[in-house]
Amino acid sequence: MESPQRTPTTEDGPTLSISNKPNKSIASKLNKILNSSTIDDTRTKLALTSLSDIPGLDEASLRRNLRGTIEKKEVETNKKFLEAFEKVVMQFDKLQSQAKRMQDACTIMKQQLSRAESETTEVIEQANIMQEQSSAYSDQITIIDKFIEKFSLSEQEISILNTPSGPINDEFFVALDHLQQIHKDCQLLLTTKNQKAGREIMDSLAQYQENAYDKLYKWTQYESRLAFGGDIIDVSALMTKALKALMRRPVLFQTILDELAAARHDAVARAFLNALTRGGPGGTPRPIELQAPDPLRYVGDMLAWVHQACAGEKEMLESLFQRNNEKYQDTTGVTVQVSDTVNDLLECAMEGTCRPLKSRIEQVLVLQPNAITSYKLANLIQFYSVTLRKLMRKDAGLERVLHEITSLAYKHFFQTLNAQAERLREYTEPPGRNLAITPTVRGMITQLKEILASYDSSLIVVTNNTDSVPEYSFSEILDAIIEPLLHTCELSVVELKPIDQHIYLVNCLHYIQNVLFPYSFTEAKRESISVRLNDILNDIAMEEYNSLLSQAKLAKIKETLANKDPEIPLSSLPDMDTVSLTNALSKLDSSLVILSADVSPRLDKLASTQHYQHVQSVAIRLLLDTYSKISKAVQDPKNGYEDPDSILPRTVEDMEAIFSFCLTE
Repeated sequence: MESPQRTPTTEDGPTLSISNKPNKSIASKLNKILNSSTIDDTRTKLALTSLSDIPGLDEASLRRNLRGTIEKKEVETNKKFLEAFEKVVMQFDKLQSQAKRMQDACTIMKQQLSRAESETTEVIEQANIMQEQSSAYSDQITIIDKFIEKFSLSEQEISILNTPSGPINDEFFVALDHLQQIHKDCQLLLTTKNQKAGREIMDSLAQYQENAYDKLYKWTQYESRLAFGGDIIDVSALMTKALKALMRRPVLFQTILDELAAARHDAVARAFLNALTRGGPGGTPRPIELQAPDPLRYVGDMLAWVHQACAGEKEMLESLFQRNNEKYQDTTGVTVQVSDTVNDLLECAMEGTCRPLKSRIEQVLVLQPNAITSYKLANLIQFYSVTLRKLMRKDAGLERVLHEITSLAYKHFFQTLNAQAERLREYTEPPGRNLAITPTVRGMITQLKEILASYDSSLIVVTNNTDSVPEYSFSEILDAIIEPLLHTCELSVVELKPIDQHIYLVNCLHYIQNVLFPYSFTEAKRESISVRLNDILNDIAMEEYNSLLSQAKLAKIKETLANKDPEIPLSSLPDMDTVSLTNALSKLDSSLVILSADVSPRLDKLASTQHYQHVQSVAIRLLLDTYSKISKAVQDPKNGYEDPDSILPRTVEDMEAIFSFCLTE
């Protein structure tokens, strides 16, 4: 930096002189200062501040030695920089030396790595192969673990199945089902290429299986004797599971079934005898045999007890076997339905009631002389026979016994009816003059009425079971009662006039028909009686017609018309001339008053007004038909009557008008 130029001074003081020439350097600096920015001002300030920090530099020195001072300061600063840089260079030298050593080490390591890489390539390849093999072996291990889990029992399961003193519970059946499933799966293995494994597994588990079933068999046998030998049975789920499991072992299962059958046979027989002789707990209900004086009550109570016991027994057995339709093989290898086993057990259980029931009912039947009581007993036994037939299989022991008792009851009933019929034939009571029904016949019909009412109110009819008992059709009973009765009625009137015989039989048939009418199951018999009744009524009408012909003096004329030769005129026959015929028909006209007033007093003995009117109507129609034929014959020119109107006292229309009151449609 240049020092400022000094100006000449005088002794009195400095004097300023301004050159006429401009100072370019100063002007340039001034311009620079004036044009400097804020940044330059800042730098200037910083420079000035730096200068102010230089120690020992006063304003005078600054003016004189600014350049030297700055340069000296710069030298000192550069010297310090060089000293510091020398240290840096030394450090760089050390760093370079260390870097060289590191480079040498890295070169060595690189060479070693190259050698190691070449040496381990084969190892890596082998490791990859081994890793792949390891993965495959892991899958195989997983498969083997699953196989072992599927085809082996756990230690706990083995302990549960093979501990003789261990309990039979749900865990036991879970383990047994698992064992059975393993056995089943092994059978599938035998159908594949793994037959050896299947046989080995089955052999290893065979002893466990035998021990488990032996343990289950002993427990079930004990439970069968203990739980099923009493009157009240609570079917446990464990017993149901035990029986289902033992079905796989036919010999053991059949032995248990025999135990159950024996236990239930004894229990039911004992309970029935107690009900007969001891009654219920505390005497309620009372012993059934106390009802022996009342045959219907006695037999009904016994059969009701047997029916209730049979229904309860079947429900218990179905619950024990879970009402399933499973099948199993018996000891002979034959496939058996579980439902058949239930029926076998039911039959065996109820067999103990057969003998005491049959002997007591037979005693009751033998001692019954009354037909009505005999029938009610037979009907009652028949109902329970049909009802129990629905609970038990066909031909079961109890079902056969009830069928035999039913047959015996009806046999005694028919024997009673036959005995009554014999007594009626030995003593036939003739009717009175009014031909009313005799007390004996009325009593028999009253008995029939009670039997009809008993059958109609019986449980067989109420439950609509009549189709199940065709061997004891009620029509046979009707025939066994009514036919001997009608035969007795016929025997009782053999000495009466034919028309009286007919009237009495009509009265009897009508009374029987009225008794049968309210019951729909007697329709066939009612129709049979109606046909027979109509035939007899027609016979009575024909007899009444012949009587009317005789009274009207037309019998001879009718006979002549019926027998004459069509080619011969009627007027030429004896007693058929105009005078004779006119006299005969005039007598008819005179008797019309009597005929129209009362056809026949004998018909009053008919018990039914309808029958009276029917007979009267048929007889009058026959009479009018005969008169019509005579009228046509008289008016026919071939018969040679010159004045037919004079011969006929009345026209056919007049005759029909006279008798219209007694003609029915």
